[in-house]
Amino acid sequence: MRRLAAALVVLALTPAAAWAQPAKASAAVRIDFRALTDDGQQVADLKPAEIALKINGKARQIQSLTLVHSTAADPAIGGSVLPPPYSSNAVERNGRVIHILVDDDSISFGREGPVKEALRMLMSELPASDQVGLLTTQGQVNLRPGGDITKVQLAASALTGKAISNESDDDAACRTKRVLAAAGSMLALTGGTPTTIVIFSAGLTPPSAAVARMGGRRSEGTSGVCLVTPEDFENIGQVASTAHADLYLFHVVDGMATRSTTQDSGFESLAGVTGAEFQPLAGNPQGAVSRLLRETAAYYVATFEPEPDERNGQTYRVDLRSTRDKVKLRARPNVDMPKGNIPKAAASPKEMLRVMGEQHDLPLRAAGYTSRTPGSDEITIVALFEGIDPAVAITSASIGLFDEKNTLKKQWSAQPADLAKRPIKAALAAPPGTYRMRVAAVDASGRAGTTDYELKAEVPRADPLKISTLVLGTQQGGGGFAPRLDFSNEPVAIGLLEIYGVPKGGTVTVDLDIVSTPEGSPLASAQTSVKPGSTEDMRIAFGGFDIATLSPGDYLMRAIVSLNGKPVGRVVRTLRKSQ
Repeated sequence: MRRLAAALVVLALTPAAAWAQPAKASAAVRIDFRALTDDGQQVADLKPAEIALKINGKARQIQSLTLVHSTAADPAIGGSVLPPPYSSNAVERNGRVIHILVDDDSISFGREGPVKEALRMLMSELPASDQVGLLTTQGQVNLRPGGDITKVQLAASALTGKAISNESDDDAACRTKRVLAAAGSMLALTGGTPTTIVIFSAGLTPPSAAVARMGGRRSEGTSGVCLVTPEDFENIGQVASTAHADLYLFHVVDGMATRSTTQDSGFESLAGVTGAEFQPLAGNPQGAVSRLLRETAAYYVATFEPEPDERNGQTYRVDLRSTRDKVKLRARPNVDMPKGNIPKAAASPKEMLRVMGEQHDLPLRAAGYTSRTPGSDEITIVALFEGIDPAVAITSASIGLFDEKNTLKKQWSAQPADLAKRPIKAALAAPPGTYRMRVAAVDASGRAGTTDYELKAEVPRADPLKISTLVLGTQQGGGGFAPRLDFSNEPVAIGLLEIYGVPKGGTVTVDLDIVSTPEGSPLASAQTSVKPGSTEDMRIAFGGFDIATLSPGDYLMRAIVSLNGKPVGRVVRTLRKSQ
């Protein structure tokens, strides 16, 4: 590859300004499904002609068929090992979404070993592109699906059984209600994202008819409060029938000190009403874990054209089969038909903030950056987001910051003036910590999209200095800085950085370089211009490179900060050139 030239960048920056036709919605209805052989192997060469689809018993023609690999490297970035420059909800995004529920209240202390071993095996084999979440029965652990697998591994390794030694029928019923409620929420919140839901339990109370009972020990309320009814199971079955989810129920066979065959049947009943794969977990869990990973490695997306009178918002029965011998298709049994020609979406961006799964109809990308908040201990979080298609007009948008307990801490809604720019910028202030930044937007045709970006709200230390995160952009007309999430035909890529805590008389220099791998040799190096900031101890550094000859792919821009000639800190950012 040709070495890049350092660009002469002239930016008209001031301290206060350092960051200074709608697409037609598709009328087709989507169905996602998995194609497997009898022994659970993926079928990767299925053709539309080999699929027989019926909706409410009437045959339909498959319009399109796409195989989405959950674990392959993204061809757009050449199998990059660098951290992604932004989050995206594009359907082509690789990586599974796996949400795990552990019914630790059903497992006796000291008998949690098979669960921990299964989780250890599972997460040790997941690629970095997968998102994993972990929830326990009463929410002591509540990690929504995200890219920090290490955090989930640590939480899983600390799990212990919490079953009470003398669990009564009422205790078991109340626990079952909690498990059903948690599973139902996980199913309902998948949105349009195909999700794998894994539930570990030693057993559940099966449904029974209402019986009035007096006396007896109950952990919640009065007699009958936690009665498990057939409707409880039927309701979760109805939610599962249209959810974009694969369920795996791992039965911890020896999880209870005294095994209950009645509760065994209750857990099997949940598998029956939801269509879940039921896996006994006894001895070495490797086989069960390997099967889950193998079966969820890819899925198909098929589309068909509904008839005009079917666009009524109702649910229709799906019969999907393969005409190829020894190939089984695993699909949800029902599909929702959206009204009119607009895909089903949440009513507003604010409502979409609280939906766990991503909305994919409007492809988005987003990233977050952190800097100091003058006169405050809070961190300024600058969010940048945009529609992937530059021709799409976003008409409404909201951003929510959720902490590690999935509590909404800060919220922002766009004004018309905000939406006129690309990318759209928002600024929020929040206490230091780890956050999930959710961006939700709707375009002029009514399509909805959401994407989540994980970030740590902090101002990194470069003792004795502190520094902001590195912002990438290009030079706009008139010499100003224009941030960019993705680069295509921009001739120049600029890195911009704020430095704080500069002592009087101190000299700050910042050197930039670009590498193709974290430990690779620089493709180019450049010095930066360092200007005064909005306060006496602040500096703004910026410099850039000519990227006209840079091949498409991911690269790392590195900024090395020095004080009085001595390196004190470094920040990096992934630069993606798409074409």
